[in-house]
Amino acid sequence: MTTENPPSPGGVRITEEERLLIARGAELSARAEHSAVASSFLSPRQQRILFDSALREKRAGQLFFWGGCLGASRRMAVYLPTWILSFAEDAPPASLAQLFTQDREMYFLRLLTAAGMEDWIEIECCGGDPYESPPEKLETIQEEGFLSAFVHPLLLKGSGFRTLSHRDWLGSLMSLGIKREILGDIVLWDNFHAVVFCQTKGASYLISEIKKAGRDAVHAIPCRLPAGFVPRQQYTPIHGTVASPRADGVVRILCNVSREDAAALIQRGMVEVNYDSIEETDRHMEPGDIISVRGYGKFRIDEIGRPTTRGRLHLTAQKYQ
Repeated sequence: MTTENPPSPGGVRITEEERLLIARGAELSARAEHSAVASSFLSPRQQRILFDSALREKRAGQLFFWGGCLGASRRMAVYLPTWILSFAEDAPPASLAQLFTQDREMYFLRLLTAAGMEDWIEIECCGGDPYESPPEKLETIQEEGFLSAFVHPLLLKGSGFRTLSHRDWLGSLMSLGIKREILGDIVLWDNFHAVVFCQTKGASYLISEIKKAGRDAVHAIPCRLPAGFVPRQQYTPIHGTVASPRADGVVRILCNVSREDAAALIQRGMVEVNYDSIEETDRHMEPGDIISVRGYGKFRIDEIGRPTTRGRLHLTAQKYQ
């Protein structure tokens, strides 16, 4: 049973399980003296908690989060040995202290390349859509590298006669008796294919065991992703107006509930902002904030502030599908 604890030194209210996660992170950090070690896949909130702990202990510079591609949501915490840090740039970018940025991911990929551990080539954006590649083009065993020892992508293939959703693929994988921490993101390629990132040590089991998804016959094969691949996400747009950027007013619009119900959700600890729980109904929301409301979904704020003729503020947001 989950029990609530007082806030951690960073101010985030965490559970006993999350305190154990912090202890596990400290253990992995100590083990990474000579060679890199990695956790299982973590949710964004778990990443936030480990990262804040590493910042407090001044070891965030060795902590790289990787989910198999740039922009992944579920990622592993990869603890790098200190000798790799000698290949670091003279002046690390300020974004190194920002967890959910592509700049931070690219910094560590360049660092691993400089250390001779990963052959990562920075892809210039050329306007091409990697999802235009037919799935058959992915049917190549992934090239071996440092990061592939931890994370491996698999192409999930249906028969081509039944449309398969994210829920179908996830349900099929979880029915194999594995834990969610074995799996990273599941990215829909089209109606009949998906890519799942998994722990490398569990890839062979998934390949041999997955047979059905929904009511369709399926199978999995190792794959190599095209240059420029990032997980694509579908959203439902939300528009409204608020009197101010207060959390209760914003949650009211996002979840289509009353102001009182929105306040109750916040006070009961059911709302997270950027993967940190909040309990203050008057906390100000900002563009770019990621808001998760238990039972209602996950949202991204695009705009708060353009005034209406009546003095209210336009709110535009996206709900993750």
